[in-house]
Amino acid sequence: MKERLLKIWNSKWNPFGNYDDPIPPQRYFDKYGWFAWIYWYFVRNPLHNFDHYWIGTGNYPSEWNTYHSQRSWNLILPLFSFRCKWFRFYIGWRPKKDGSQIFGIRIKFTFKQNE
Repeated sequence: MKERLLKIWNSKWNPFGNYDDPIPPQRYFDKYGWFAWIYWYFVRNPLHNFDHYWIGTGNYPSEWNTYHSQRSWNLILPLFSFRCKWFRFYIGWRPKKDGSQIFGIRIKFTFKQNE
């Protein structure tokens, strides 16, 4: 029964699951005890399957980067990104290092002090 529940819980159709990494590492059990399961699924990354498999493109191959190397903006649907000296922004399905894509929104201001 427990194995069947874990199989359903760790499927791609569970928005709160973590299909790619379903079992917390031993160090989490050592540190948090039984709370490791709650931490792993609801605190660390509560919507992994939702943004990776439901609205993300999962294992769709990616040959592009979030930010364009030659210009400040990048529009490769379904991603738009912009960057300048003090501001970075993107919205859409961004590529990951493993070649898959995941939905994300990021706004980052960078204020550097004069040196």
